[in-house]
Amino acid sequence: METKTANLRIAKLPRKTLAYIQHTGPYRGDTRLFERLFLQVSTWVKNRGMNLPVHEAITVYHDDAGRVPEDKQRISVGYTVPDDTIGTGNIEIMEIPAGEYVIGSFEIPAESYGEAWSETMRFIQEHKYAPSGIMYESYKNDPRTHPEGMHQVEISIGVTL
Repeated sequence: METKTANLRIAKLPRKTLAYIQHTGPYRGDTRLFERLFLQVSTWVKNRGMNLPVHEAITVYHDDAGRVPEDKQRISVGYTVPDDTIGTGNIEIMEIPAGEYVIGSFEIPAESYGEAWSETMRFIQEHKYAPSGIMYESYKNDPRTHPEGMHQVEISIGVTL
């Protein structure tokens, strides 16, 4: 994996409230799908007077890609919002629970997401943590503005210690 930085650690993360759109079906490598979904949610957030730079962009992965057929895999794409936000239309609200998470911080090219996930999962297995079900990516930059087009992403996987 062509990685400029990688850091794996365990940390307690706070609860987050996410305004999102859910997608069911193939998503791997589909940049246009992610751009379209994020644009829909960002428009909704901005139309409610929320300032996007202070909100975290997140994709929640609901299914184990190794066990669930690709056409049934679900993701939720959105932005963190204040706790009292109410969803409308096709934008829903979910809580990402507080808890212990293994966090992998990476700076990678777009094609290396799978390798970053594998590295994070190896860390969990090596330390004998038990995944608790919630897993998501948090995006820390806009790769279109990075001089090398790199993606700065944190992969967070809830674990039981």
